[in-house]
Amino acid sequence: MQLYSENQIRDLHSEFKNHKKYAAKLAFFDKYFGIIPFPFPDFDPQLSLFFQDEKTSTLISIFKMERNNPGLTEKKFSFREDFVFNIKPTNSNSAAYSSFILSRFLARAPAFDKWILDREKEGTPVEELLDQANGMVNKIEYRLQYEYDKSFHLQCMSVFYKGFYDAFCKQANLPGKKRKFIELYLYAQGIIYTHYIRSLKTALAKSRNPAEISDTKTLDFSGKLALLSDLGILDFLKRKFSRLDPFSFENKIAEIIRLITGETVERKDWVLSLYEHS
Repeated sequence: MQLYSENQIRDLHSEFKNHKKYAAKLAFFDKYFGIIPFPFPDFDPQLSLFFQDEKTSTLISIFKMERNNPGLTEKKFSFREDFVFNIKPTNSNSAAYSSFILSRFLARAPAFDKWILDREKEGTPVEELLDQANGMVNKIEYRLQYEYDKSFHLQCMSVFYKGFYDAFCKQANLPGKKRKFIELYLYAQGIIYTHYIRSLKTALAKSRNPAEISDTKTLDFSGKLALLSDLGILDFLKRKFSRLDPFSFENKIAEIIRLITGETVERKDWVLSLYEHS
């Protein structure tokens, strides 16, 4: 974490206190201090976290660190006085807190078009990558279906698979309450793995019929909305807040979309316009 001087902390603390909305406080905290407190493993198509003990031990260590560290929602700086940056969620904000963390984990997904192209240049064809990925999912499905112990491995697999299955069915849901970092990480990895397999299928189809498939562009704000729609999240938001009056509905939708995408977009009308056409 970056070191700050006393004057910098005073200025940051003043700015932090001026944010009235909880979502803004979360974004501020993440920008300056990092809301994810531990180094989590990067994307691994081999899913070795579930199949190699030394890799699984990384998750176990993170689980223990979180369990033994109740102050993860607070940063405290002491100079001549204490300056506390606290984002501990109340019951009404617990879902927003977990949703923001989930969005940050999802934002760590590789740019799969480039990732796949690099593997092809290294000599691994798309067909082989797709076979390997499907094989990993099949292996997890088999273990979850036929192994009944409550080992840490299987519990982690179960959360990962839920994220994978929800995204595969385009029914990925935002957390309804406060969740552990490791749960949100594994659920996000499941969603990301679905996106990985879809990217492999697209790359394979493109290699076979290059004229029929357009180039995939880097996701801008509207592209992120399209992805949320593809995952079923926008439909979920429509259902969840359908009973609100139109003004409250628009404000709520715009706020949550900005929260999930991580975009610092202030124009509600523009956000909603893209949302309605996504």
